[in-house]
Amino acid sequence: MARTTARAAVMQMIFENLAGGEGGEETLQMVYEALRKEGLPGVEVQPHEPGKADRAYIARVLDGVVNHIDELDAAIQEASPRWSVARMPKVDLTILRLAAWEILHEEDVPGSVAINEAVNLATRYSEPTSGRFVNGVLGTILRKKEAAQ
Repeated sequence: MARTTARAAVMQMIFENLAGGEGGEETLQMVYEALRKEGLPGVEVQPHEPGKADRAYIARVLDGVVNHIDELDAAIQEASPRWSVARMPKVDLTILRLAAWEILHEEDVPGSVAINEAVNLATRYSEPTSGRFVNGVLGTILRKKEAAQ
């Protein structure tokens, strides 16, 4: 399955988890069924069953976002001084948390790829202007990380 599909799945699981849900195996199966119906690449080949590598990615990112939420929110807030994290639309904030995790902690994911994928998620699941907002916030986070290296 494509990493794009795994990102869409983990984004939805992060959203559910942070809204008080469990985000477990049953959720993963429901998310994959919904993604299959949406026609995302890779899901139609193995409906309901992410591969081993995708499961590892999903678990790592879900755990990382949930366990480092304060760090991620601080980075997002610093990159978006005009919008408090509390005021951001929840879908946008979930996408920002996912991509910020990838930028800051996933060494095998180039920052530009994390940003591009996040913009695509925002375009697909959020408001028409969300892609630009997500791009701007994540671009700032990436530039700050690169400047610190």
